[in-house]
Amino acid sequence: MLYEVRFRCNHVHTMDLTGQAEDRFRKIALYNQMFCPECRAQYAISHTRELPLFRAFVMPARQVQ
Repeated sequence: MLYEVRFRCNHVHTMDLTGQAEDRFRKIALYNQMFCPECRAQYAISHTRELPLFRAFVMPARQVQ
C-alpha cells in the first residue's frame, strides 16, 4: 500500500509499505524519526569532504614539477 511518509527533515515521500498494519505503522513511526535519503546523502557528502583520507585518495593530486 502507498503511504505518504513525513521524515524528520519535513520532506514527504510516497512509499510502498507492505506487511501487517501494525508493521506498516511501526515503519512509519521509524521513518518519522529519520532524515530522508536525500538529506542523509547530502550530510554524508558534506562531512566526508572534511576527512583527510577523502582528500588523500579521492581529490586529485597536485602535479609535481
